[in-house]
Amino acid sequence: MAGKASNVVGLVTTLGATAAAKKAVDATWKLGARKKPPTNPADPDTEAREALLWAVLSGAAVGVAKMWASRRLARRDRDEARELAEAREIVRQRREGS
Repeated sequence: MAGKASNVVGLVTTLGATAAAKKAVDATWKLGARKKPPTNPADPDTEAREALLWAVLSGAAVGVAKMWASRRLARRDRDEARELAEAREIVRQRREGS
């Protein structure tokens, strides 16, 4: 896949992975803290400890999700390029053999 289509697939994959990570962190927070995660960690009414923990957890989860999505797309692109090169080599060999 090349060009704009690849960019669109990358964007959609990254957005999906980010949304899944946010849902997972929200659910984990609700289980662990027994309350909803902070909606605005910058709000002065939110405890500094809670805001910091939320920022670290959500940032790490989103970062890992983006990295996972990028690696997956890179692996797919590499495999597609390898298959294309093999197909071209087969075509070249057939042309030379004819």
